[in-house]
Amino acid sequence: MIESVKRFRTPGELKIAAKENLDGKWLTAIAVSIVAWLLVEAFTSSNGGNAAIKYVMENGKFIRVDTDGSAFKNMMSIVSLIIGGPIYFGIAYYFLKLARYETAEFNDLFSGFSLFKTNFILHLLITIFTILWTLLLIVPGIIAAIKYSMAYNILIDNPEIGGLEAIRRSTEMMDGHKMRFAEMWFSFLGWFLLSIVTFGLGMIYAAPYYRAAKANFYLDLKESCSV
Repeated sequence: MIESVKRFRTPGELKIAAKENLDGKWLTAIAVSIVAWLLVEAFTSSNGGNAAIKYVMENGKFIRVDTDGSAFKNMMSIVSLIIGGPIYFGIAYYFLKLARYETAEFNDLFSGFSLFKTNFILHLLITIFTILWTLLLIVPGIIAAIKYSMAYNILIDNPEIGGLEAIRRSTEMMDGHKMRFAEMWFSFLGWFLLSIVTFGLGMIYAAPYYRAAKANFYLDLKESCSV
């Protein structure tokens, strides 16, 4: 049972809590993170798709044709846009249950489809707003992403509200706490860099670790405000 939070935990304390939440549950947490990544991110990056080089016969000669799998990437981007909201809701739901010491199961990853319309709209709005802020400068885009970072958690606790309201409440909740969130994120920077060096393998550990810490960050905020 979670006790009332009297002060905001430091990044180190959030990471300790995350490890406690994940104790004995690492395999499922890793599976949830990997499946979520495969469904909404793996095939939509700039390196995604089935890049290939083809040779076609033209006028009796073989001509090299470079293909970058753009059609495949475009299709997967549409799929990601459609199912991204429910999947992001589901992964937030799984790790929030862990943070609350509730029974979390792999199937929680797909719980967001019961609120498909709301989650789709939320994902679409977050994507549009973040892109618009990023068009101004990179930093405003990052700040926007941080402001909206609690939206899915808020929706989990308030399933009756809409996507725009979840964004508004997240923005309000994060007011005065964006730097704290950035500090927590930077505390994982070493793991993120290791993931790059290991061609993504480090994220197998880092992704659930970070998401569990983020869930605890939300619980701290929820205890301190009425959002």
